[in-house]
Amino acid sequence: MNQSWPFATRRRFIQAVGTLAGLSFAKLTQSSTATEKPVYYVSPSGNDANPGTFEQPWATIQKAAETLTAGDKVFIRGGTYRISERIYPRNSGTENQWIIYAGYPGETVIIDADDVYVGPPVGEPPFPRDQGAFQIEGKHHILIKNLTLKNSHNGGFVVRDSHHIDFYNNTTINTFSSGIFIGRGCYQHKVLGNTVINANTNEMLIEHPGYPYQSSVGPHEGITIGSVEDFEVAYNQVCYCAKEGIDCKGTPKRGKVHHNYTHHCRRQGLYIDSWRDVLEDIEFYENVVHDCETGIAISAEDGPKIDNIRIHHNLVFNNRATGIFLSRWGKDRLKTNIQIYNNTIHRNGYGLKNTPDPHWLTGGLYFYTTNLENVVVRDNIFSDNAWFKIGYSSEFEPDAFQTKNIQIQSNLFFDNNTVTYPVNLDEWANDRVYATKGEDFIEADPLFEHPLNANFYLQRSSPAAQKNFGVFPANATKNFWWSVNFPPQLNHPSELS
Repeated sequence: MNQSWPFATRRRFIQAVGTLAGLSFAKLTQSSTATEKPVYYVSPSGNDANPGTFEQPWATIQKAAETLTAGDKVFIRGGTYRISERIYPRNSGTENQWIIYAGYPGETVIIDADDVYVGPPVGEPPFPRDQGAFQIEGKHHILIKNLTLKNSHNGGFVVRDSHHIDFYNNTTINTFSSGIFIGRGCYQHKVLGNTVINANTNEMLIEHPGYPYQSSVGPHEGITIGSVEDFEVAYNQVCYCAKEGIDCKGTPKRGKVHHNYTHHCRRQGLYIDSWRDVLEDIEFYENVVHDCETGIAISAEDGPKIDNIRIHHNLVFNNRATGIFLSRWGKDRLKTNIQIYNNTIHRNGYGLKNTPDPHWLTGGLYFYTTNLENVVVRDNIFSDNAWFKIGYSSEFEPDAFQTKNIQIQSNLFFDNNTVTYPVNLDEWANDRVYATKGEDFIEADPLFEHPLNANFYLQRSSPAAQKNFGVFPANATKNFWWSVNFPPQLNHPSELS
C-alpha cells in the first residue's frame, strides 16, 4: 500500500471499526445481595442525578469515575459520549476487588474527545499534549474494557505513577499523541486485545499562537510503554499510525510484547529505545509486522545501555526499509546480549519507488551501529530482501564480530539479486554497507506455501523445515491468528473471580 495510505482508504477502515454492532445480551442486573459490590450503569439517555441502576442510569462516565470504589463495576451502554473535560478516575481498587469500566456486552461505546481543550506547552513536561482524554494517575487495580475513544487532541488512554491498570479490547481512533500510553512510575500492566488507529496524527493538533509545533506528526507512538516494569502487550492491532506502532522506551524492564499485528505505520512497527537509564529484559515474539517503514528497530538513544533483548518468531515482511534494524540514533549507547532467532524476514527494503538506488534504510537485517556486544543471529529466514540479507556498516573494524562476540550462524538466505558491495546509503545513513552470511548458512528457496498471500508456512520439502528455521516449525498447524476475528475478545482475571 502507498506510504501515505490515502485518506479514503483509511476512512473506510476507521468507519468499519467504529460502526461494529454487537449482539443482544440479557440484562446485566445490579446485585441485590448485601455482600456483593454493586454494578452501575451509564447511558446517553441517563441523568447523573439518577442512582446509576439499569433502569435509572447515570449520563456521564465521569460520574462513574467519581463514584466507583474498590470492587465496583460500571457498564457503559452503547452510544456516543461527547466529553469536554478529560475522564479522571478518583479511586483505586484492590488486589481482590478491581474497579471495572466496561462497555455493555454487544454494544459499541464511543467516547468522543473532540471538545476537550488541550492547552499550550507551558511549564515542565508532561505538557497538556502528553496527557490523555482518559487519564489515570496514582491509581491501581483498574480495568478498562470494550471502550472506543476517538478524536483526542492529546492522547487516548494515559497512565502515570500507577500499577495494575489493565486495558482489554479497547479501540482508539484519531489521537494527537499515543492511543494508549503507560509511562513513568508504572509497573504491572497488561495491554491486551486493543486496536489503535491513526495515532500521532497532526489532524488532531490544536495550534496555539506563540507556540508553534515543530513536527509534522504528534508526540510518542501508537502504543507507548515508557519506563514501565513487568508488563505484557499482546494481541493488539496497531495500524495507519503517523509514527511508530508499539514502542518500549525509556527504562522499561521485564516486558513481553507478543502476538501483536502492526501494519501501515509510517515509522517502525515495533521499537525498543532506551533513555536515561538501563533498559533490560524485553522480549518481542510472535508478532506480525508489515507495510511499515522499518519492521523492528533496536536503539539506545540515551542511558548507559540496553541489555538482554530477545527478538524471535516474528513475521516481518513488505516493510519499506530494513526488516530488523540495529540503529546508532541519538547517543548510540551500548546494546548487549541481543538474541535474534527464528524470525522470517521477507521482502523488506524496497521503499516505495522503483528506482535503481537503495531506500534510505534497506535490507533484511542491518547492523548500522557498531556499539554492540554479545549478539546472536540464528535460525532465521532471510528471503527476497533488497540489497542485502544481513548487512553491516563499514565502520566495523575487520575483527569486530569476533572481538564483540557477534555470532551469525545457521540462517537461510534466498534472493535473486546481484549486488556489488559495499552498498552506498547516501540519503540519510551516510554509510557503506557490506554483506555477511555468517557460518553454517543455507542458500536455498525456503519454499513458502504462498508468500503473496502472506502464507509463510513451509512446504514439506522446504530446506528451512528440515532445520526448523523461521517462524513456523515444520508440519505446524496453520493458524493465521492475525487475519481472522482479531483482536480476540479476552477475559480479565478480575471478571472470572
